[in-house]
Amino acid sequence: MNILIATNSNFMGPTSVMVYSLCRSHRDKELDIYLAYHDLREQDIERLQKIVSVFKQKQLHLIDVGEEFASRIPPKGRFSYETYYRVLAVNMLLHNMERILYLDADMLVKKELTEVYETPMSDTCPFVVCDDIEGHARGSYESTLDRVATPHGFKYFNAGFMLMNLSYLRRRNSIGYILDAFYREHNRYPFPDQDVLNHMYYDKVQYVPWALYNLPPEWWKIDTQALSRGVIRFASYPEMNDSSINQTERFVDATKQMRDNAYIIHYLGILKPWMYRSKPIYSDVALYAGLWFDCEREMYEKVEGLERLY
Repeated sequence: MNILIATNSNFMGPTSVMVYSLCRSHRDKELDIYLAYHDLREQDIERLQKIVSVFKQKQLHLIDVGEEFASRIPPKGRFSYETYYRVLAVNMLLHNMERILYLDADMLVKKELTEVYETPMSDTCPFVVCDDIEGHARGSYESTLDRVATPHGFKYFNAGFMLMNLSYLRRRNSIGYILDAFYREHNRYPFPDQDVLNHMYYDKVQYVPWALYNLPPEWWKIDTQALSRGVIRFASYPEMNDSSINQTERFVDATKQMRDNAYIIHYLGILKPWMYRSKPIYSDVALYAGLWFDCEREMYEKVEGLERLY
């Protein structure tokens, strides 16, 4: 299984836990982990190598993407250059590689991903992705579609989970077109790379369940009125905070079941448990934080001589 990740020195703590969780969830599987980077320190690379070496049949491959891209696009707000490396690295992979699964470094992998990795992809599909469900939870999904000129009826995907069809991307020189769009449009969108990818490929991607492979650490409450009509719909956060709605009658809390069934938890945005080590944590994030902290604790116990970063 080929896995692609990207990170920098400032994000080494979460990246370490992500890599450990990935290897732990695939103890008996062969993993080739491709690390896209530019400014990592030698001790950062040695740290990840040490984690990977604890597990059998796991290899870490280094992909230095170089300086050219950073010279053409400035960092934007909370988005670092590394957000683009998932695309930059594609042209640096082995030419006989047919697919690779990109995973954000702020994820926790709970279960084996072999089944989703082997998802059949059509010849016209560049990526297998997950719906960006957080937009539904925040009540902003339709405005997001409008922002990237995606017709209603299509979906907006989160680029943190992307199974890449490398054969498609090479055959159509897609990386060149994507990079050209990044150079032109990076100032236009609030989510620069993700918005560009959605604008270009909204009608070509395939979807797998977000609740399994890209679950944000949120409250997930099922709308019983919609369920009575045979529709599974989750309450938005504005609805969950609406005092005019009888919360216990209208919504059924499915958060713990979804957390336990998920293969991947994606601690995106401000929903990162490590941000709350010394300050109060949001109640929804708290339901998921133990999974991450338990994995971090186990990592330091199992990986001998690993320097603590916190």
